[in-house]
Amino acid sequence: MKITSPFCALIAAIVWMVTAFFLHPSPRHLQWGIMLFLLAPLVLVPLAMRLAAPETREGLDARLWRWASLIQLPAAILLVPAFVMQPGLLAGLLSAPWLVVTAMISSSGILSIYQRRLWSLEELCINLGKFYLVIGGIWAVLSRMGVRPINFDSVIVLLTAMHFHYAGFLLPLMTGLAGRLLRTRLARSAALGVILGMPLTALGITTSQLGLGHAPELLAVIITAIAGLMAAGLHLQLAAQRKGRRLVRICWLIAGVSLAFGMALAIIYGSRFYYPIEWLDIPLMRALHGSANGLGFGLIGMVGWHLHIATNDAPTH
Repeated sequence: MKITSPFCALIAAIVWMVTAFFLHPSPRHLQWGIMLFLLAPLVLVPLAMRLAAPETREGLDARLWRWASLIQLPAAILLVPAFVMQPGLLAGLLSAPWLVVTAMISSSGILSIYQRRLWSLEELCINLGKFYLVIGGIWAVLSRMGVRPINFDSVIVLLTAMHFHYAGFLLPLMTGLAGRLLRTRLARSAALGVILGMPLTALGITTSQLGLGHAPELLAVIITAIAGLMAAGLHLQLAAQRKGRRLVRICWLIAGVSLAFGMALAIIYGSRFYYPIEWLDIPLMRALHGSANGLGFGLIGMVGWHLHIATNDAPTH
């Protein structure tokens, strides 16, 4: 069911590149984090929507998906001035349409689970990823309004919005897609780990912020990272197969290596409360972990999956 077109992602990619040209951010600068975040709603989400659309055109979940696809591009473009200007009421209002888009996608995912009884771990992973996306939309609005829940630093608020777009939406989607092709125990384990990783990570970071100890955060990071490493292994396994286009397999190879690198850094950073590593601070994590996940896994991985679908190697459903 092809509702959204890569043409929308192409238009938004031009907007993203023009914005990057004028901001010319350093990889360790906060503006690079903003550019990595904007890459998701402008380019990656519309590409992902084409891959994750409901199976049929019937039902409320399909209608919500169509409505989201209609306003996705203008809502994403409005995020550019929202994130360029200083936080405040106007920036919050400009980011509100994107919250509406993510809410529609989220509702569509939950309805798909309920209406179509999608109980396989691969399908559950994809549809719960849709649900997690609205949390990223909420935190994006909070970031632009300058709101800091339970006294989180403003940088953490932005990173949370980014996290739920990438690890919350794109990672479950691509893990589920890989699981559809492989149908292995590793694929099911990866899907389960990705499903559990997001709420556990949110809970762990919250307990740390509330002063309730850092062990839950470290445990959540380890579980999420192991799931991410398994998802990386799925893409490497697909890349090693000799069937299909070579370019597709190269994209999957880059995506798998990038995700594995990002997850390894996440484990190192997550253990900072017990084994301090001074050189691995948030700016460097943003430059390395964020870039690997956003460009290597997110962008190149999405390109690989689109090329795979375009060449009819296998159906998406």
